[in-house]
Amino acid sequence: MHTKDLPKSLRTSLDATLQHIHLIQEKEARLANARRGTLEQALHQIGTHYRTGQLTEVQLCSALAAVRASKQPGAMNAWDEIVGAPWKRVAQRAKQLPNGPEGSWVGEYPIPTGNPAPLSGSAVVYVLFDDGNEPCYVGSTHTFRARLRRHTKDGKHFVRWQAHPCRDREHAYLIEDRLLRQHKPYLNQKASR
Repeated sequence: MHTKDLPKSLRTSLDATLQHIHLIQEKEARLANARRGTLEQALHQIGTHYRTGQLTEVQLCSALAAVRASKQPGAMNAWDEIVGAPWKRVAQRAKQLPNGPEGSWVGEYPIPTGNPAPLSGSAVVYVLFDDGNEPCYVGSTHTFRARLRRHTKDGKHFVRWQAHPCRDREHAYLIEDRLLRQHKPYLNQKASR
């Protein structure tokens, strides 16, 4: 339908409104292009910092969280094309980041699906807590979930845990010794190493 078939007063008003809508659409398209360009610029910076070793895995996860929070259309595909670390892998890693004080992990046992916990291969020292929130055991491992299952099979009863990341085994021994002396957990055979 053409506006020429309408009464003149309506036609004039409608033509002005449609012209205004067209101008708004043009502005929206320019803004969308600007948003896309700005997102790509940010992703190039993230990717460059990541590929040159200037970003840790934790910082990369933080960058992904910031990009995700911006709710930009096409962010996942742009990330995958530009950054050099797949969105889904980084998002999965972000779910495992420490969630407790001073970079530790904390949680309940059994660990609910999807809750953060140390990944297999990560050296940690952990403290297990009983129903009364008393530290009952301190240990170290690089297979955290498997170790907790083993403790359950061995008859240790605990409902909460805290795990501290360690740089290496020597660092783990130092932290474990400190926590053993601090907590004096009743299920450990020895008070310290």
